[in-house]
Amino acid sequence: MRLCTRCVLPGIYRNIHFDANGICNYCHTYERLRTRLTDFKALSALGDERFERVRGRYPYDCLIGLSGGKDSSWIALQLVRKKKLKCLGFTFDNGFLTDYARSNIRLVAERLGIEHFFYEVDWDIHKRFYEQAVRWFGTPCPGCSYSSYALSYKIAFERQIPLVVHGRSRSQMFRELLAGSPDAFLPFVKLNISPYEREKNLQATLEARMKIERFISIAMPNRVMRQRFYDEFFPPTDELRDAAMIPEFLGYFLYQYYDEGAMMDELEKELGWERPDRSGILTHADCAVHDAAEYLYRQVFGYPMVSFELSVLVREGDLPREEALKLLAEHTGRESVPDESLDYLCEQVSIQRGELAGICKRLRRQKRWRNRLLRIKNFLLRPKLDL
Repeated sequence: MRLCTRCVLPGIYRNIHFDANGICNYCHTYERLRTRLTDFKALSALGDERFERVRGRYPYDCLIGLSGGKDSSWIALQLVRKKKLKCLGFTFDNGFLTDYARSNIRLVAERLGIEHFFYEVDWDIHKRFYEQAVRWFGTPCPGCSYSSYALSYKIAFERQIPLVVHGRSRSQMFRELLAGSPDAFLPFVKLNISPYEREKNLQATLEARMKIERFISIAMPNRVMRQRFYDEFFPPTDELRDAAMIPEFLGYFLYQYYDEGAMMDELEKELGWERPDRSGILTHADCAVHDAAEYLYRQVFGYPMVSFELSVLVREGDLPREEALKLLAEHTGRESVPDESLDYLCEQVSIQRGELAGICKRLRRQKRWRNRLLRIKNFLLRPKLDL
């Protein structure tokens, strides 16, 4: 499989094309924006401005989504002990939380002395959402990322909390750094690295919602179920437009260097946080079906799910390309089937295990043609991402 000669993105990745030297358009976009995305002195000042602007003005300064993993736990530590902000913690209980995650969530909330609650979703709705995500996209992951974003924003809006601080890493935020990307989080990257303006915040929020609704319209074709989903996870648009305070969805890792090892060391030392058994880079011990999601993604797309995050790490200079290639080969060459994780996913979303092969085959065929058309469109139009 052809790979970018600078990062490790495969030639069948969405929206990708290469120059004469084999360097992909994702790398070129990042290079054009590198100075702005890595000027941590200026970015840190923007982050501090966000926190000072809201400090003490509302019942809580920030809402933090705690998953039990290193990223959200470390951000909670920074905001409470270093920034001295009053935070409310919540956990999107999606049905796939591991015991490891629950233990760390409770420990972090207790040691930091923050109020925290678990939000249990309407499983009748969400079960169908996850099922359709697997059937239409080959992975349950969008069901978590989009739902947790929408829910956290609704909670902040209803409780008058001005900042929703999320734990998406830089490699997650920058993996779709390209004009025309369907990534619903990308509008907030541009918003977060610019001086705050209410109208820009509203527009980014509405743009993100539009992208999420486009995904939901595919994943939930039933109008009644779709409306039930909107009612549970989104604040009413008309109320949002007229509100005096509109929460901002804030990426904490936009403002500083990201170091997984140092973060876990600090969490262990400061809070007694439990490091997962598999503590290598890009692991997800907080999710019971992550191994299943990785396996299905590889079956549908033909390359590992970690490809785009490894590529960002290479572009940012955090991982040598040679090391990224080794990690990519490890994931690509995994032949074992994560039966336990797959069985649990199928049981939870009511998909027969025997259906998975057919689902993956159909999606492979569809993705191949969609990606070809998308690459041709973007190559001809050559849209430019403006941050």
